[in-house]
Amino acid sequence: MQALSVVKVDDVIFGLGAGGQDKLLLVYEVDDNGFSARHITTQMTFKFGRDGKTWGNATDGYVTIVSTAKLTPDMYEVALGLDRKFAARPEYPDGILTKAEIQLLLTHKRFFEARLLPGP
Repeated sequence: MQALSVVKVDDVIFGLGAGGQDKLLLVYEVDDNGFSARHITTQMTFKFGRDGKTWGNATDGYVTIVSTAKLTPDMYEVALGLDRKFAARPEYPDGILTKAEIQLLLTHKRFFEARLLPGP
């Protein structure tokens, strides 16, 4: 709970969907009750309680935050760039992923799973 209580805007966090699908999320809004984050590659938005679980009308499915570990500065910058790229939906060739972006998408799950929040 302590790690979730200090989540702030622009944090990149990691969650799992109800079916086990991994979610690389960028926090864009925080208040006393929870925070909102969007899935970087799909731009789907989710509202979380301070327990790290989606609440309210989770029309895009349910997600539980399993890690709030801080990415390395390089990984963090790539994640922010990916968020901007997927939000802009650029046409070819501007939408082609860089090697760094591909590397992040291939390795972020392993990074966060090595740094899980305590709990069940």
